Amino acid sequence: MGFLLLQSPYNVQKNKKTQKEANMEVIDAKNYSITKDGVASVTSAKRVLRFSNYDEFYDIEVLRTPKPKFVDNLKADRGTLVKNNLKLVGNVRYKNSDGVKFSSQEAQYNLNSKVFKTDGDFILEDNRSVTRGSSLLYETNVGKIYANKIRSIARIEGK
Repeated sequence: MGFLLLQSPYNVQKNKKTQKEANMEVIDAKNYSITKDGVASVTSAKRVLRFSNYDEFYDIEVLRTPKPKFVDNLKADRGTLVKNNLKLVGNVRYKNSDGVKFSSQEAQYNLNSKVFKTDGDFILEDNRSVTRGSSLLYETNVGKIYANKIRSIARIEGK
């Protein structure tokens, strides 16, 4: 005990390189989500890095079929998954078989609450309108969209 009291304290310094060292790296990864009805989604990435408490994806693409005869597609340059929160950065693009398209430079999606949002500028298009805004929140379970500072051009047929 006396020996420990007389020793000068020391600090163990963590090297910044080892702090951000991935536990696993996968190149050209593909993940299939299969249900009793067939393939529900296909997620692919050029590169995946798995860290102890998050995953990083590069050139990520998600193709889903959430209901029969409906397909949606989400792409981004990079993604980070921390628990149930997916953050997408760089050239975020979404489109579905109903003609809805979305683009922004960043977006977040919560896998549990099914809430998709962006705090940056976005463009939302469908078959009748083009909407630009500064932030968007989309509750996918109930189909509600909330947006700020929007400017929209709508095409009305039959009038």
